[in-house]
Amino acid sequence: MKILISFWLVCLPLKHLKINSDYGYRIHPLTGKYAMHEGVDLKARHDTVYAILDGQVRSTGYDDGLGVYIKLDHGEVASVYGHLSQILVGTNDSVAAGDPIGITGASGHVTGEHLHLSICYRHKYINPIKFLYELLKKQEHERQKFQSTPDPTFE
Repeated sequence: MKILISFWLVCLPLKHLKINSDYGYRIHPLTGKYAMHEGVDLKARHDTVYAILDGQVRSTGYDDGLGVYIKLDHGEVASVYGHLSQILVGTNDSVAAGDPIGITGASGHVTGEHLHLSICYRHKYINPIKFLYELLKKQEHERQKFQSTPDPTFE
């Protein structure tokens, strides 16, 4: 019998990633003030937004800055998706990585349509692009390791 290994499935939040504004300190395009940008802004045009990891919908709603948003809980990690036009999930729903959760928009304090993605690890914001890169790298390493493991049923 082949041994099954459970991988931590990771998905990108959009089908195509193009960064409009990176994580870190920047001059805010509307206020003109130098401030920390605790996420990344990804180019989007009425695109489907996907859950990056398995988790549970912690909250959905409207915030003056984020606009229409979704917050997902993944254990020690939380992901936040902002400036949406539509929400496709409800509070306390379980989601799997790759499930559609919303549609991008231009709600809240924005200059145009995009997806704002934030990642909190143990209640501290971290760079979402580096986080996704490390998870995808780990997932690929595990996949390669699994594929190179001999199947005891065929030996």
